[in-house]
Amino acid sequence: MAQPLLLLLLAAAAAAAVAVVAVAQTNMADAEALMQLKKSFTNSSSLSSWLITNTDGDKSPCAPGSHEWHGVVCSRGKVTGLRLNGLRLGGTVDVGALVGFHNLRSMSFAGNNFSGPLPAVDRLTSIKSMFFSDNQFTGVLPDDFFSKLSHLKKLWLDHNELSGAIPASIAQATSLLELHLAHNAFSGELPPLPPPALKVFDISWNDLEGVVPEAFRKFDAGRFGGNQYLCYVPTSDRPCKRVQAAAASSSKRSPMAFVTLLVSVVVVALVLCLCCNRSSRVHDFDPAHRGGDGLDERPPVYMVKQFSTTGKRSASWLGKRTGSSLRGHRRAASAAKADELGGGAGDLVIVNNCKGVFGLTDLMKAAAEVIGSGGHGSAYKAVMANGVAVVVKRARDMNRATKDAFEAEMKRLGAMSHANLLPPLAYHYRRDEKLLVYEYIPKGSLLYVLHGDRGMDYAGLDWPTRLKVAVGVARGTAFLHGELAGHEVPHGNLKSANILLAPDFEPLLVDFGYSGLINHMQSPNSMIARRAPECAAGHPVGAKADVYCLGIVLLELLTGKFPSLYLQNAKGGTDLVMWATSAIADGYERDLFDKAITSAWKFALPDMARLMRVAVDCVETDADKRPDMKVAAARVEEVVAAAMATVRERHQAAGGESSRSSSHAQYVRDGSMQRITSVGERSSRRGSNDYSS
Repeated sequence: MAQPLLLLLLAAAAAAAVAVVAVAQTNMADAEALMQLKKSFTNSSSLSSWLITNTDGDKSPCAPGSHEWHGVVCSRGKVTGLRLNGLRLGGTVDVGALVGFHNLRSMSFAGNNFSGPLPAVDRLTSIKSMFFSDNQFTGVLPDDFFSKLSHLKKLWLDHNELSGAIPASIAQATSLLELHLAHNAFSGELPPLPPPALKVFDISWNDLEGVVPEAFRKFDAGRFGGNQYLCYVPTSDRPCKRVQAAAASSSKRSPMAFVTLLVSVVVVALVLCLCCNRSSRVHDFDPAHRGGDGLDERPPVYMVKQFSTTGKRSASWLGKRTGSSLRGHRRAASAAKADELGGGAGDLVIVNNCKGVFGLTDLMKAAAEVIGSGGHGSAYKAVMANGVAVVVKRARDMNRATKDAFEAEMKRLGAMSHANLLPPLAYHYRRDEKLLVYEYIPKGSLLYVLHGDRGMDYAGLDWPTRLKVAVGVARGTAFLHGELAGHEVPHGNLKSANILLAPDFEPLLVDFGYSGLINHMQSPNSMIARRAPECAAGHPVGAKADVYCLGIVLLELLTGKFPSLYLQNAKGGTDLVMWATSAIADGYERDLFDKAITSAWKFALPDMARLMRVAVDCVETDADKRPDMKVAAARVEEVVAAAMATVRERHQAAGGESSRSSSHAQYVRDGSMQRITSVGERSSRRGSNDYSS
């Protein structure tokens, strides 16, 4: 018996040795394959942890005790996933290196800088999830692209530059559950059949034409929006073919073209009087600051950093208004009398006298500069002789309402009183173009501070400050939804460019309440609320569109990313909705938070996650599933209150001191703690002219 047992033991030992050699060879192959993949990337400094070591003779990225290979997901000693999203990688993706990973089931290269044709990922026949969103891939998909991907369940190719037809082989992807192709340049008609198991499909904002096949109509109409010649349901007033559209266009020539041009010239001459004999300069918003293409518009006044052309400052900030003098009261009475007699159209009509009373002549004599162009027209900064600085905006598309209705609405908006609103001061009425006057806020907009030159104001956007901005925006918008409940959409243009920041970072909403005044046939994309999914699907805009925009602003604050929603041509920026919903579904939402806040406020990650869930609920595609604004604002208030309590506890536990540098500790004591104390209170910055609700 001894000899057979010995033989058995020797045989077992030999088998174990063979297995060890096989595992070592596999480990070596995995490590070398990853290094080969890394060589195909440019700007791969974020993958510095990818290196082969000789520790313990094991080079596997999945070996117990092995150093971490960033983005490599392991299961049972095998590489099963790659999460390389948002690393600014460029170059190509070496599919040859990936083929050797027989257990690879999921990979994400979203949010990078890859360009050129999409890699031949159809060679990865066992893959289940692929994410290539937010790159610059070009070219067409091969006709048989989907024929080999029978195991594929999720494919995200949105926000690229892919073109050509959608392959008919899509129907052969029998396991496919999600297919995201939005914001590309796909053309032609949809294939006749979708994959049999498909649950989520998005082909919006492409260049498709024809009629949506019956088999695809199980998906919401919004998933097909933004395709000019694609008809979800054919109608007599909308062409479903490019040829039809071209013929219709060529048959229409407006006899008013010359008259329109003449009127425009006259209005331009009027506005240029603001800048007579003055030097003007435009401060462009550099898209390089946010890594995307240009905006859909030159920067509106609230997007750019604003500089005074004189050494004077306004006599007061928003909270310390200058009382009107006796002369001012006389001028106001005179202006009211002229307006009563119908002469108000020749001058400015004051709707809020918190900066005193002034007229068009004062603006024409003011030191002025061009500071940008927004969705409604150009904008100018004017510093009047008394030192008061204002912003004058041209509004070309506010011709939807009658003169009486326009004037009544402007007076109503000018009388709005809330700590987080900046109402208009005055207007000048013309039938085809209006001038709107606002108080000048030097710090500029949230958009500029968050995505602009990354100066001192950006450094001030720490976690408590972002909470303050979030709750202020929610409060201001909820107030509008109460006061303007009869409007089709109470704010209508809620975005970070229209959120100004006071010296203490209190957010001030502007450009609200104009939806009923704007001719949306003339300017269909001037209001950001009309880019909500239900509007893209052809449904009328409603109050829930503001909730969607609030969710975008919250995601912007949490991630520090520039939203692609703000871009009319959808090239550049980040699809924050897709990014956040996908991350939460896969359980890695913490990877999304702006490192500028997570690095210093790691203990606040749970609160950040809670606020992100509120934001994701607000950007629900189905408007009926979104909370209304009152509920959304209450949820933001609840999260912010809890988050601030956590910050206070940490601060008190640290004895009021920070483990960071002394200068930053001083900032925390003098800045953040002041914001923690006041975030739950209504602002009293406005002195005698109380804007609190």
